[in-house]
Parts: sequence; structure tokens; C-alpha cells
Amino acid sequence: MARFKQRFIVEAPLSEVWRFHDDPIALKALTPPPLRVKILAKDEPLQAGGTLKFRLALFGLQPLGATWHAIYDEFTPYGEGQTRASFVDRSLSSPFHFWIHRHIFEALPDGRTACTDDVTFHLTPLRGLLGSLIDALVYPSVVILFIYRQFQARRLLAKPAKP
Repeated sequence: MARFKQRFIVEAPLSEVWRFHDDPIALKALTPPPLRVKILAKDEPLQAGGTLKFRLALFGLQPLGATWHAIYDEFTPYGEGQTRASFVDRSLSSPFHFWIHRHIFEALPDGRTACTDDVTFHLTPLRGLLGSLIDALVYPSVVILFIYRQFQARRLLAKPAKP
């Protein structure tokens, strides 16, 4: 198993950060080109036990894509006055044999929000040295994906500077 974890700050309050991430459509904005996301099905409202099914396709070409079906194992939505919100999505079927992504959002005293992505994954059912080697080869792609997500979240949620 491989693990990637990052924490970054967004220049927006927790309520706005939550609203953005609570909408699966945000996945389109958070996915780096040349991948394109097409939402196939989603439970509404999102909640623990809810599912999301989408297709990732290289350059939007469906033959060069893969379908991803995820379930929300945990879901702690934002509510007025709360300082923390989170959810966990787990792959039911995807290109990965195992994938769990924890999303944690914490309000900071200055009105900004700390966002944490904590991902554990295993690409193949192979164990031991070979499975670890394959995960190590995939790891840089996962890092690039999440660095892009961080960049986009900061960009899309940033408050304009006051004159």
C-alpha cells in the first residue's frame, strides 16, 4: 500500500470550501488536463453510504478512459458554527485495486481553511515487493494529481484582494 498526504491553506472560509467540495461537479475542475471527468450517476444529497460514479477519459476520448465508482464511507458535513467537516470516499471499482481518500477541512481563526487530502492506495492485487514496486511507479502520478487539485482549490476559492 502507498500513502500520500498533503495539507494546504485556502483563502476562504470553511462554509465556502465545504460547499465547493460537497458538489461532485467540482471534481471536473479539480482534475488535471488531459483527463476529463464525466459524472455518470450521483446520490443526492451526498451522505454516508451515498455513491458517485464517473468516467475519467484521456482528452475526453471514452475508449481511453476508465469508470470509477466510489462510496462515501464517512460523511461529516459542515454546519453553522462548526470548525471541521470531512468525508471519506472509497473506490468500489476503479483502476485501483484499493483506494481510500480522506478529505478534511478545518476552519482557521483568521477565516481561512486548512484542507487535508489523505490517500491510501494499491494499484494491483499483487502483494509483496512486486506490488510495492508497481505502487512506487504510480506514486508520482498521484502526487501530480493532488498538487493540481491543491492549485485549483486555492485558485477557485481565493477571495479577491481588497483595494
